[in-house]
Amino acid sequence: MKIIKKIFFAGVLLLSVVSCDNLEDLNQDEKAYTTVLPGALMTSAQVEYAFFLTNASVNNNNFRGYAQYWTTTTYTDEVNYNQERRNLGNSNAILLYRDVLQDLVNAEKQIKDKEVLGAVDIAIKKNKIAVLEVQIIMTYQTLVDLFGNVAYSEALDIKGHPYPKYDDAKSIYLDLAARLDVAIADMDVTKESFGAADLIYKGNVNNWKILANSVKLKLGLHLADVEPAKAKTMVESAYNSGVMTNEGQTALFAYFSSLVDMNPLYDTLVNESQTVPTEFFVNELNAKEDPRRDIFFNPNSKKQGQYKGAPYAKQVSYSDFSNIGPRLKEKTNPGVLFDYTETCFLLADAANRGFSVGDAAEEYYKKGILASMHFWGVSNADAQTYSNRADVAFATAAGTVKEKIAYQLWIAYYNRGYEGWTEYRRLDFPVLKAPSTAVDASGGKVPVRNIYSLFDKTLNKENYEQAATAIGGDLMTTKIFWDKF
Repeated sequence: MKIIKKIFFAGVLLLSVVSCDNLEDLNQDEKAYTTVLPGALMTSAQVEYAFFLTNASVNNNNFRGYAQYWTTTTYTDEVNYNQERRNLGNSNAILLYRDVLQDLVNAEKQIKDKEVLGAVDIAIKKNKIAVLEVQIIMTYQTLVDLFGNVAYSEALDIKGHPYPKYDDAKSIYLDLAARLDVAIADMDVTKESFGAADLIYKGNVNNWKILANSVKLKLGLHLADVEPAKAKTMVESAYNSGVMTNEGQTALFAYFSSLVDMNPLYDTLVNESQTVPTEFFVNELNAKEDPRRDIFFNPNSKKQGQYKGAPYAKQVSYSDFSNIGPRLKEKTNPGVLFDYTETCFLLADAANRGFSVGDAAEEYYKKGILASMHFWGVSNADAQTYSNRADVAFATAAGTVKEKIAYQLWIAYYNRGYEGWTEYRRLDFPVLKAPSTAVDASGGKVPVRNIYSLFDKTLNKENYEQAATAIGGDLMTTKIFWDKF
């Protein structure tokens, strides 16, 4: 991926080179590629963060397995929760700290250090810093939701803090919330920001503000079981400021057909033949005749006219089961960072908790289902038929209101394994069971945390041990602070 990254952004980086046209300066370092502009740094960070969320490599991203959307038929260590085999803590931490946060923070520092003249330049500078802040906040939230306590206040300062301490996860969350408020307040939607260097919104500050509020909504709900008053204030403030209201505001990352910039799922789903949907997920959708099945799964892989999922975490024959749908195998299928569908379900959760967010939980529940159907290309008629089913409709579907919302959100998060796993941990539904073959370290349960990098134990031993003790043990069974039930 690092090679791909370098090739893909060669053109962008060339635009950020400081050089000199004077022949007398040919022996000076000014001709070297030494200064990368903030926009190029942000571009690079966006590529890497999208890769983290989108890929399904066993070396980086096993979250679709943890959420039990997919399983593997040949190599099953990862879906049996062996986090040590691939040192997943290390690969995820390196990608998020070195390849995402470091570039974002360096870009922010360059912009802050730059002198500007005039009100317009000041507004653009504030917009750029705010856009970077939103991405930094999202990345730190991801790290906390993965590990719990992580390096934060002393992170990315190799000279000042070569062995950074791990900050308290809840304290990080509260600081991220404060930073998000500043970023939202600083955005001037009448002014520009990064332009084409922004691969998500092309510099559209209004969309970044909407995304920031939607992130604030999610942050607030993650605090709801531990800081309910704070959560209520955050959620209602985010709603009043403006969260996503339509699919056009979804934060997508575009992929292309060439080898260097295609969707990373292509390697997993096309160049390999071992990833299939799980029996549990397929059976749930079959039972409700879910019209998304013909997109989620490959219609040409039905067995006796029905979609058939594989038993989770078992070595079986790939050809005996249905496989993943053609859309997800496309090189150009975009990655999703945050979407309108999840916003609807998050608002349903908020309304169910008594927060003032405009509509009732039932309305947002309906909107969430229809938004997911629309995103996946299901016809309006089929979407409405599904919504009206007795086992789907809000008034008659089984379970508590919280369980109904969590169940439909879980389905809607298909192909977004990290988010599906995270919200499963937070909302505790649906009921997912660990396989009998799971590693002993799992305690017979679906993991609720990623263990720290194995290198932390030796390279940052003292701070690692303090962090492990503080969270209750460096175990995949140790809950993140917001996971109370």
